[in-house]
Amino acid sequence: MKRVLVLVLLVPILALTMISCDADMRSNIANLMDGFGGNVYEDAGFIVANTAQAEAAAVIVAAIGTDAEDADADGFGVTIPAPAVGTKVLAPQSEAEQTVLKDNLGDAFNSDTQKEQLLEELKKPVTDPTQIAAAQGTVEVFNATLDALKTQLGSGDTELGKTLEKLKLPVIASGDDLTHGDMLALQLMTDLISNTVATLTEIGGTLAGATDAALGDPANKDKVLSIIDDALFAAEVAEQISGAASIDFTGLLVDDLEGLLNRGARGTRAVETIALTDAEDFIGTINALAPTIVELMGITYDGTNFIYTNAKYKSFLLNQQIYRSSMEQALKMMELGNIAKSDMDNLNFDTSTLVKYALSVFITEHHAFWESEEASDATATDPNVIIALYLNDSAGNKKLGLGTLTKDDVLTQPTGITGFDYANWPTFLKNNSLDYYKAIINNIIRINDAAGITAELSTELIKFRDAASTEDGLTKWYNEL
Repeated sequence: MKRVLVLVLLVPILALTMISCDADMRSNIANLMDGFGGNVYEDAGFIVANTAQAEAAAVIVAAIGTDAEDADADGFGVTIPAPAVGTKVLAPQSEAEQTVLKDNLGDAFNSDTQKEQLLEELKKPVTDPTQIAAAQGTVEVFNATLDALKTQLGSGDTELGKTLEKLKLPVIASGDDLTHGDMLALQLMTDLISNTVATLTEIGGTLAGATDAALGDPANKDKVLSIIDDALFAAEVAEQISGAASIDFTGLLVDDLEGLLNRGARGTRAVETIALTDAEDFIGTINALAPTIVELMGITYDGTNFIYTNAKYKSFLLNQQIYRSSMEQALKMMELGNIAKSDMDNLNFDTSTLVKYALSVFITEHHAFWESEEASDATATDPNVIIALYLNDSAGNKKLGLGTLTKDDVLTQPTGITGFDYANWPTFLKNNSLDYYKAIINNIIRINDAAGITAELSTELIKFRDAASTEDGLTKWYNEL
C-alpha cells in the first residue's frame, strides 16, 4: 500500500510533526476555530430563533450568477488575454453589497439554528445553465487574473506575487455538479481578488508600486488589514460550507504523536502493505481521526462499501483550495504588513486552525499530483475513485475508514487503479523548490505564534526548517526524495 493514501486520512496530525502532545500543550489548546458563537438562550430552546439573516443570505446566494456579465480583458481589475466570446463571469459585488452579504452570513452563522438552515440551503444543487456557465467562466478569468497580477507585481519576483498565484482555483468542467455553497465561495473569491487589486493599486499608485516595502509602511496598515479581513472571511465561510468548522480536530489527538508522525514521515516511498503491529500505542488516535476525515471529505458508507462521488470530491476540493489560498494570502499580508494579533479584532487562530491548514495543503497538493499523473496518462483513475478503491480494498482498509482498527490489522494497496502511480509521488514533491516547503512551514509557525498555542512548536519547526543538509530536517528530507 502506498502510505500517501493513509496520509489523506491522517493528515491533520502532520501539523504537529515535531512535537509530542504533552499535558502542558493540551492545557493551552484553544477551542475550535469557528469564528462564530451560538446564542445560549436560543440553543437551549428558551426563545424562538430569528431566521431572518439565514433567509436573507440564502436569497442573495441563490441569485449569484443569474446576472452574470460577459467576460472581457479587464480580468477583475488586471488586463488579461481576451476571454473567448460568450464567456460569462460573476460580477464583483459593490462594497455595499459585500457588507450586506457578510453581515447576513455572520449573523446566520452566529446561531446554531440559523447556521443549520443556511447550510442546508447551500447544499442545494445549481441547475440554472446561466449560473453554471458563470461559475466556469469565473474560474477561467480568475486564474488568468492571478497570472497577470503576478507579472505586474514586480515581474513575479515579489513574495506577494508568488502567494497570490497560489489562489488559483480548480477548473470547473462541463457536467460538473455545483451547489449554491460553491457559488457563494466563488463570489467571495471574486470579491477578494477584485478588492485586493483595487487596494494594492491604491497603496502603490500602480500595481508595480505595491512593493513588499510599501505593504510594510505603517501608513498602509489599515489597507493591508482590509485585504486580510477579506481573506480570512473567505476562509471561514469555506470552513462552514465544507463542514470543517464544526470539527475540533485537536480534541481527537492523544499522547505520543511524535512517534506516530516520525513513522509516517518516512512514507513517501512505495510499499506493498502497512502492518499495524508496531502502532498499538497510536491506534486510538488513528481510529478517532480517520472517520472524522472520511466524513468531512463527503465519503459515505452504505453498510458494505464506502462511496465517494465525483461531485462530493470536487466540492470538497474547491473549499479546501479556497481555505488554503485565502489563509496563505492573509498570512503573507500579515507578514509583509507587520500585522500583529493585537492589530486584529477578530483573529480566531487556534490549534484547530493549524491542523485544518495542514489538511488543506495536503488535499490540494495530492490533487495537483493527480493532475500531473493524468496529464501524462489520460486514462488515470479519478481521485475520488482512487480513495474509494483504497477504503474498500480489504477488511483492514475498511476498518481504517470506520475507526475500528486493531494492532493485528494490515492496510493494503488498492487494486483497479490505472494510469496513476504513487511511486511518482517523491518526484512530484521534488518538482517544487525547497523554498516552497519552507513557506508552508512558515505559515504553520505564523498560525501558531498568532494563536499563542505553544512556543515549543515554533521552536521545533524552526529547527526542522533550518537544519543543515546532514541533519534530520527539511533539507535532508527534500534531498532524499
